[in-house]
Amino acid sequence: MIDAMVKDVLRNVTIKDVFEAINRKYGNKTALRIKNEDGSFKEISFLKLGRRVVSISSALINLGVNKTDRVAIISENRPEWVAAYFGILTCGGIVLPIDVKLSDIEIEFILNDSQAKCAFVSEKYLPVLDRLKKALPNLTHTILLDKTSRSDIIQLTKLRPHRGRQRDRPIYPDDTAIIVYTSGTMGVAKGVELTYKNLLFQVLEFSQIIRCTPEERLLSVLPLSHMLEITGGLIAPLYAGSCVTYCDTLKASALLPLMQETRTTAMICVPLVLKLIHSGIMKKAEGLPLFQRKVFFGLLAVSKALLKFKVRLGRIFFRSLHKRFGGKLRGFITGGAPLDSDVEKDMNALGFRVLQGYGLTETAPVISVNTLKDNRLGSVGKPLPGVQVKILKEDPSDTEGEILTRGPHVMKGYFRDPQKTAEVIKDGWLYTGDLGHFDKDGFLYITGRKKNMIVLGGGKKVFPEEVEAVIGRSPYIKEVCVIARKADRAFRKGHEEVYAVIVPDTKLLEHEGVTSKEGIASKISSEIAILSKSLAPYKRITKFDISYEELPKTVTKKIRRDVVSRMMFE
Repeated sequence: MIDAMVKDVLRNVTIKDVFEAINRKYGNKTALRIKNEDGSFKEISFLKLGRRVVSISSALINLGVNKTDRVAIISENRPEWVAAYFGILTCGGIVLPIDVKLSDIEIEFILNDSQAKCAFVSEKYLPVLDRLKKALPNLTHTILLDKTSRSDIIQLTKLRPHRGRQRDRPIYPDDTAIIVYTSGTMGVAKGVELTYKNLLFQVLEFSQIIRCTPEERLLSVLPLSHMLEITGGLIAPLYAGSCVTYCDTLKASALLPLMQETRTTAMICVPLVLKLIHSGIMKKAEGLPLFQRKVFFGLLAVSKALLKFKVRLGRIFFRSLHKRFGGKLRGFITGGAPLDSDVEKDMNALGFRVLQGYGLTETAPVISVNTLKDNRLGSVGKPLPGVQVKILKEDPSDTEGEILTRGPHVMKGYFRDPQKTAEVIKDGWLYTGDLGHFDKDGFLYITGRKKNMIVLGGGKKVFPEEVEAVIGRSPYIKEVCVIARKADRAFRKGHEEVYAVIVPDTKLLEHEGVTSKEGIASKISSEIAILSKSLAPYKRITKFDISYEELPKTVTKKIRRDVVSRMMFE
């Protein structure tokens, strides 16, 4: 029934049509909200959001933004970001979401490569455009999301629909809706073109998975420049009439009170966010009086054991913990990077449903995901209905291979780069570069990244993700990045060996009296030796260096191996 409906809808409808329909349906219900500095909420209803979108669309058309012109958004998450997004789509433009954590050079490249004609920017990031202005010949208009006295800047709040003039443009399912630049592992940014068909397919399928209703209240913490947040954390909830609250911090001191106040029901996040939440819970438990601590970890062990029989008692065992999160939190949907298996098991045992998924920006983004009904720990779930996935093995005897996917979720291609598009899409199949396998029940497991693979002198293959998962269990290790390094000694000289860059948890080490660099190195070495016993000898780290700075990351909080490698070896 759903499959037939989806196919029928995709032939004729776009996100713009869906947006207009939900505005009529939910009217004065709150769609988006964010905390003001005084602690009150700034709220915008579906109706008000719709009116603002029409004003933005009309103004963009009047400013000379033509259909398919690229319009950038450079801002933190906020309701105005969303209004700009739908306004751009409504006028027939193509949205260009910019990751605000990129460097000036990277932002300059994206704006020039895409030939962006206009940019929406918040006051916080306006200085970036001021610095780059002379290097952006195509950028003719800047629209500020905040109030300003500057005469050279257009103010969002002053945009009005123009009477008697065109307010929107017709758009079609195969039109490009958004271009998201992704650097991948090669360091060269590529513009991923996604169509209205790509987005709508994701939204309709995602809505079936998370079962959003008008009563749902989502907390948004991922940047809106990330596709998982756009489809799963924005369009899908609005499609269901849900309310989305924006939060600009991951600090527990601000996050938990906001979850309590809004009675958050669900949150989309990356594994690092989930790990921070898990770490905060465990540290709190470790600090309990002896008897309470034993009760907590005893109940956790019992809850874990019961999960094997699909009996979930975590919400009952840890009722007081759930109250700290607002009492209504059903769970987390996570993707974008590998999820620590211990974190996944603990959070599920504590009564929080963790639905791990898998996808790429190039697939808009979800390929597979666990659901509330069909969830297998350690896997990234089953492919979405309508999505084809197959494993390409180099040898029939291999247990894993490269993951290929085909379906209505696959991108149109890389913007103005048919050569790179042809390198990854062959006969309709997208070659993901990720390695994995299916179990007998059709659940997909990710085992590594093809480009990350370390090939030792004897031909043995090591996947960094596997080693990181083991070494990262140490409470004294905050971050770990495993990469290949050319050996410089004995018979291994010239061949790749397993090398790591480690960021220690200095606060924990200081608490235990370990403060010198020599002492920290010795403690980390000891931890590696103990944990490595569970790894085959050839997979063990042969050399490591310590960094006291946070490792460079992508917007989805994945460590940039290419950047770490250049830092250490160039």
